[in-house]
Amino acid sequence: EMAMVVATRDFGQVSAAGRIVYVNLGTEQGARIGDYYRIFRYQGDRHGTIYSPRNEERAVYGFGAAPGSWKWSDLPRDVLGEGIVLNVSQNASAVLITDSLREIYTGDYIEIE
Repeated sequence: EMAMVVATRDFGQVSAAGRIVYVNLGTEQGARIGDYYRIFRYQGDRHGTIYSPRNEERAVYGFGAAPGSWKWSDLPRDVLGEGIVLNVSQNASAVLITDSLREIYTGDYIEIE
């Protein structure tokens, strides 16, 4: 199961540096006070963007020189920022976002650095 930002302080939907978020990683998953978390987002999949049939670009625009189509899983993750654990319970922790490159939304993923 992936760990993610599940809520923000004051129940907002977006956060950035200097704000507190709550994540579903706690002592059961190895989290400790003082740990740093990396916050990231996958670049999406074909269902999360404007609909187009599979391989449409290759057929319509002639992008056929490549040996095969790329896969969504080939794209790198989009690292959004990091934060430090302020408080931790069994399955959740409060995290102060210490640095953010762009907005962090509820549902973005996290991992222990």
